[in-house]
Amino acid sequence: MDPVALLKGALPPIAAALLFVSLWGARALPLAAGIGLYLAFGLLKDWPPLPTALWSDPNGAAWLVWGVCGLAVVSCLEGLRVIPARAGAVLGAAAAAAALWLMLDKLSQRWTGSEVALYVGTGAAAAALGTLGVRDALARAPRSPAPAALFSVLLSLDAGLVTLGKSALLGQLCGAVAAALGASVAAAIWRRGATLAACDGAWIGGAHVLFVLAGVQLGYLGWWPAACALAALLPLGLWRGRPADGAWRWLLRSAPLPLGLLALAMWLAAPAPSPYGY
Repeated sequence: MDPVALLKGALPPIAAALLFVSLWGARALPLAAGIGLYLAFGLLKDWPPLPTALWSDPNGAAWLVWGVCGLAVVSCLEGLRVIPARAGAVLGAAAAAAALWLMLDKLSQRWTGSEVALYVGTGAAAAALGTLGVRDALARAPRSPAPAALFSVLLSLDAGLVTLGKSALLGQLCGAVAAALGASVAAAIWRRGATLAACDGAWIGGAHVLFVLAGVQLGYLGWWPAACALAALLPLGLWRGRPADGAWRWLLRSAPLPLGLLALAMWLAAPAPSPYGY
């Protein structure tokens, strides 16, 4: 892959996360991730059209970017206590479902009614549940950089999976979101207390589901690898830990199954070796 393209996708979210988290703490991380994703899309392809323009001329990748940015705003508003936690949970789930619907708007115009119900309906439900699942996991996670490190790895694997689905742009954009999370871990070294909160479930969980389904609908990712990737969030609900649990204990209990499912997804998505040896 072109190293210049890698830098264009990674540097904006890393710089934004380091700056925002250093100045204002983890509450500003969703905003940094959204800005970094927007800049990465602009540098890698073109500046995404405004939502007002996308209403008449929809574009799935552009709606994906705006959808994740919208989820980041919801998380940021809840983190700043502009909206209460219960309203933030409902609004985050609704925003993720709406982002999925908008992302598939152009494709759905060619689908039958049953296909719309299947792909849009189940996809919107998965996006909403993804935000709520990650929110619940973060509410029970220790107040340490460990959750950010885990979700950074998970989103990095999502990026690799989507790239295997023959969409390098989507893979780089997903990698941009992962880079913002990874940079927040580094920022937490000197910014004590810069840890994820339950409100971050909206943009992290939503990004995971939206990018995986974008890999299927906007790229060439198969459904079996995508199903394994989507299921990677489910084991996080099995460990009924508490915020007081140690970071290492939480990681040892929470990380193996999600990472294993994503590794399986990547194995299923990997191209078959050439029988001709070249």
